[in-house]
Amino acid sequence: MAGKKPKIEFDRRTEAARELLEASWWPSELETRVPCFRTQDDCDGDKASGIMVVVTEDGDVSVETYKGPCRYRMPMIGGGLSHRTRNALLMLALAIKWDNEEMPI
Repeated sequence: MAGKKPKIEFDRRTEAARELLEASWWPSELETRVPCFRTQDDCDGDKASGIMVVVTEDGDVSVETYKGPCRYRMPMIGGGLSHRTRNALLMLALAIKWDNEEMPI
């Protein structure tokens, strides 16, 4: 089973994700109204294709994609260049899943 990580490590990461997602917190390195843009891994030279996140003064968060769906590949296996962005999007997917389970709209 080369390359497979023990289930216990994934369980710890899921619990760490839950701890972060359940708490109200503010990353000290973020500023309001300063866009954070990342070109997608599959840009084919089009650097305008990507995702942007902006936080407003009141703490609302806006997410926009440019030029269609954005893909952030797994590092090493899929040639991904944006492992932090991909991990954050996984956290977003997990947060959406848990919110939908708790409060379906």
